[in-house]
Amino acid sequence: MIIGFYGMSHLGINYMTASAAKGFKSIAYDENKKLIDDLVSGKKIINEPNVFKNIKKYKKNIVFTNNFKNFEKCKIIFISSDVSTNSKGKSDLKPINKNIIKLKKKFSNKNLIIMSQVNPGFTEKINWNKDKLFHQVETLIFGKAYYRALKPERIIIGAKNENKKLNKDIKNYYDKFKCPIIVTNYKTSELIKISINLFL
Repeated sequence: MIIGFYGMSHLGINYMTASAAKGFKSIAYDENKKLIDDLVSGKKIINEPNVFKNIKKYKKNIVFTNNFKNFEKCKIIFISSDVSTNSKGKSDLKPINKNIIKLKKKFSNKNLIIMSQVNPGFTEKINWNKDKLFHQVETLIFGKAYYRALKPERIIIGAKNENKKLNKDIKNYYDKFKCPIIVTNYKTSELIKISINLFL
C-alpha cells in the first residue's frame, strides 16, 4: 500500500519515515522544491535523533517529491503540514484549507487524514467523503519523535461515526503499528490533541 504525506514538516518527516519502516511505500511531498532537494541529498533539515539514519535505511520505500501527481496511487494521504500561529497564539489554517482544496480537485476518492493541529470543528467542515475523512492525534515529543511515531502507545483517530468499523485500507495501515486504536468523533479527537499540548 502506498501512503502520501502532504508537508515535510517535523511532523511529516517523522511519520513518513515510520511508515516507510513499517514497509509502506511513502510519498513525501512538499511544494518547497529546495526542501525536497535538501531531503533527497540527505541534508539533516531537522534536529531529531534516528530519523535521518532511518530515512537512509528505508530509502527504497521513500519518494521525495514536489510533483503533485505522485499522490495518484496512494490509498491514504496525510495532511502533515505545520500550522503557524500569530503573536496571540491564533492558528492560521488557511494554508491547510488550501492544501485540502487542491487535493479535492484530483484525489477526492482517497482516504484523507488530518494530522496537523486544528480547531475543534475543523475536520467535520471539510468537503470530503466523510467515510474517508479522519483526524489523527499526534503525540510526538522533540528528541523522541521518530521512536514515538514508530512505536506509539496508542493511536487516537477521529471519524464520522465512532461506532462504525474503520475501512479496510485505514485498518490495514494502523494494524501495522501493533497498538490500541481508539476511535472517537472528529471534535473529540481535535480536542484531545489540544488538551495533550496544554498538559505538556
